[in-house]
Amino acid sequence: MDLKTLWRILWRNRFQVELRYWDRLLYLFVMAVTNSILAGFERRCNGRKFKGMKAVAPPVFIIGCWRSGTTHLHNLLSCDENFTTPTYYQVMFPHHFVYTQSWAMAIFNCFSPDKRPMDNVAIGAKAPHEDEFALAALSTVSPYMQVLFPFTGDNGFAALDPCSLEKAALEKWKAAFLYFVEKLTFSKGKRIVFKSPPHLGRVRLLLELFPDAKFIHIHRNPYEVYLSMKHLWRRGFGFSHLQTPDPEAVDEIILSWYTELYSLFERDRGLIPAGNLCEIRYEELVSHPRDTLANIYSSLSLPGFEKFWDRAAPYLESQKNYRKNTYTPDPAAVDKVRRRWGPTFARYGYEPN
Repeated sequence: MDLKTLWRILWRNRFQVELRYWDRLLYLFVMAVTNSILAGFERRCNGRKFKGMKAVAPPVFIIGCWRSGTTHLHNLLSCDENFTTPTYYQVMFPHHFVYTQSWAMAIFNCFSPDKRPMDNVAIGAKAPHEDEFALAALSTVSPYMQVLFPFTGDNGFAALDPCSLEKAALEKWKAAFLYFVEKLTFSKGKRIVFKSPPHLGRVRLLLELFPDAKFIHIHRNPYEVYLSMKHLWRRGFGFSHLQTPDPEAVDEIILSWYTELYSLFERDRGLIPAGNLCEIRYEELVSHPRDTLANIYSSLSLPGFEKFWDRAAPYLESQKNYRKNTYTPDPAAVDKVRRRWGPTFARYGYEPN
């Protein structure tokens, strides 16, 4: 964030940062000062160049709940030379990446971990990454605000349903997204592939911004999603808290976020124009990647599959030694997930036992 957005979220949450996390607040403050200064240079040197830039083609949105394989699919599609994706550096520094990315990414890689803490997926300044981080930093409207403030919950600005946001907050989010698209288009000049779990509940809003957007919905066995999300909160989100989360409250967030996202998606999926939605199973992407990816390209009328596959196949080969996390659910967790997420089991054909 920059200083303005950091001040905004602290004010909204009444500065309720626990003493044990003041080192994190100090870090955020130092980074906010740096981001504000560099953003000023970008506005002066580059602002007129990217202002008003339009996406070269309707974006492709990878949608699916957290831990459903969205990152794996995002990495695969980034192999297509017709596409571009937001990079790790760009989403972490949305205020100034146009000005700084040519010289600062090497510095960023020196201080950034080379793997994600929750699943050991390789990352780097140029690696594809989810746009939600950029939107959160630019607009302060995102479910990730509740990750920062798990106790106070950021007073509605973390809502999943865009319709429940105040008009000013919603307009700020839309402006942030269009601003980010301008900068990505200026920087890359290709069709953008976005991926963000909260986008699963924003289909109506995304179609308002990009009427002919393409959507790839990837889903995974709900049991695996639940257990992996619990691990994400412990090993990933845990580094970002400014308040100590209550484990039972976190469990309820995981369960309710999933339910609400799928409720919103089912409400609005009919708005997607024919031929602009493809749904796949994560398990099939892993076991039969070529057939699954070919189905995506055929269903969405995306060109150049064979050329894309020539680049994707070596990437898959490079990942053959990657080992996913494994979990052993207890009977109580199994029963809870079955009761709370039953409709998703039925809708997507997963065995609820």
